[in-house]
Amino acid sequence: MQSSGHTHNGYAGHLQEKRTHLRHPSRREFVAGLAGVAAGAIFLPRPFAAQTSPQNRIDVHCHFVPAAYLEFLNANYPDMPRSYSPPDWEVSEHIEEMDRGGVRTSILSLPRPGIWYGELEGIRTIARECNDANARLVADYPGRFGMFATLPLTDIEGSLRETEYALDTLKADGIAMKTPYENLWHGDPLFAPLYEELNRRGTVVYTHPQDAACCAGTVPGVGSLVPNVGNTTVEYGTNTTRTIASLLYSGTAARYPNIRWIFSHAGGTAPFLIHRFIGAGLAPYLRDGGVLAPGASEPRVSPEMPRGALYELQKFYYDTANTYNPVAMGALRKVVPVSQIVFGSDFPYGSPSVIANGLAVSEVFNAQELRAVDRDNLARILPQVQ
Repeated sequence: MQSSGHTHNGYAGHLQEKRTHLRHPSRREFVAGLAGVAAGAIFLPRPFAAQTSPQNRIDVHCHFVPAAYLEFLNANYPDMPRSYSPPDWEVSEHIEEMDRGGVRTSILSLPRPGIWYGELEGIRTIARECNDANARLVADYPGRFGMFATLPLTDIEGSLRETEYALDTLKADGIAMKTPYENLWHGDPLFAPLYEELNRRGTVVYTHPQDAACCAGTVPGVGSLVPNVGNTTVEYGTNTTRTIASLLYSGTAARYPNIRWIFSHAGGTAPFLIHRFIGAGLAPYLRDGGVLAPGASEPRVSPEMPRGALYELQKFYYDTANTYNPVAMGALRKVVPVSQIVFGSDFPYGSPSVIANGLAVSEVFNAQELRAVDRDNLARILPQVQ
């Protein structure tokens, strides 16, 4: 991420920093502190509309902006460019947009720029505050919101503690990660202790791209913080692809097979680079649903990918945000089964109703497949929203 002179130890600096043990509120203290919220609502499975309801989508890619997050950024990132600051967000407007787009449940995560600023203790604290704020929304609006918890990465000790709290106490639907963490991609050995725990739990890990320190400003006007043009044009999708490659070629995807990875924006540029990932012996034989036609060679294998790259790619999940057109979706469904494609809107940057309409008019999916993308594929891995 580009330096802008703000207070920032650099999360890469946390790798050498002595970890400090922070006392967090107990479960009883947390429940008591949720003023006006029925304590049991946080721990019970959330209701979901019947499948016959016209408002039945699950939106895996949408953001919320708690007040504590804004306060944290103002204190630790005072010179943040306006084009990079979190969007305006109101819960009432979010629900109205959900209703217009036929979304029953939105699974929330933080938008950019994240919490990677300031002192380690402050980063741990804001992660907890944002997760508690998300849990309040889940309790206040039963069935309408879920949560992907924020971790104080790259602080592994703090992240393990927050994972336990978020999944066991708050009953989070999964964990949210950014791609990358400065120059650390997801296959870095630093993350191994966290992945071991997430793999043990069979956790859903939702990923969202952000700036990479390596690549800002590589093309003037693209990869910089230029309003409405900046890094989202090329680098966000590319950073998602770099993350996928990091998980594959480091052996991380194969080593932790129980983690259910969800990648934003149809996997970035990965579908268009499939020839590079799986080779000439397989790529030309791909058909709808990622099925290999007769004549395909045996997959290339390695110690890092003992079953080949295509096998790992077809285990991942990919959302529809900003890629709900026939070019992107058509390419994606040639690489993976429809069961791996899930609905995402990128609200408040995007609109669920626009994405839903775009998926329909693109004619990439039939009606049964659209129902799977809208809801069924996510309901299979997020049982709490049923």
